[in-house]
Amino acid sequence: MSTFKIEGAKILDGLFPEFKWEELDFERYNQVFEKLKRVDQLNTETVNYIKNKKIRIGFHKQYKSGGGWTVLRNITLTPGDDPFKPYVLSLIIHEIFHLKQSVWMRLSMQGELRAWQHQKQTYPQIANTTGNEIGADDEAYEGTKEYWDKLATLSPDSREDLETAREVMQNVSKGYRSDCLPLYPLPQEIGFCLRQGKIKEAINAVINLITCK
Repeated sequence: MSTFKIEGAKILDGLFPEFKWEELDFERYNQVFEKLKRVDQLNTETVNYIKNKKIRIGFHKQYKSGGGWTVLRNITLTPGDDPFKPYVLSLIIHEIFHLKQSVWMRLSMQGELRAWQHQKQTYPQIANTTGNEIGADDEAYEGTKEYWDKLATLSPDSREDLETAREVMQNVSKGYRSDCLPLYPLPQEIGFCLRQGKIKEAINAVINLITCK
């Protein structure tokens, strides 16, 4: 097979993992859905969204993350993960939050910070804990609670706070690609840079997002 065909297959696999994933079976999917329905912060609108959009969940190799959303508006998890564990359930909640955003918002630090904050907010109930929070001892992302607490104090509308969030997220998840994302959704970020006369920064925002590794 030619190099061109190999690279094309990799790109296709990355864009549409559904073509090469292990889909969560019907019974376990329904069990996950029932667990999500019991989370108060996931209001009726969100639960109906999952049901009406027929969001699917499948296992597919991840790159520097525990889970992800797809172009076809589905969710991928790391092969071998238990979808009933608090860590994985919190990832599902995180990705569902992203699916309700526009694509440009998902691909921005503003969208990421809002999703991380939502993940932290909903974690205690999805984990059925008695006060422990995400990042605490014996919880998901153990030993990173201080960073999650820091993220909760940051404003998604502040460029300074979004810059801070980039570093904080990488303290929670080593190798996380927050440095690739524009602070705001790309069209908004480009507009901001151009208004400031920062043409090079606008070009770099596009290049960093496209070439993110």
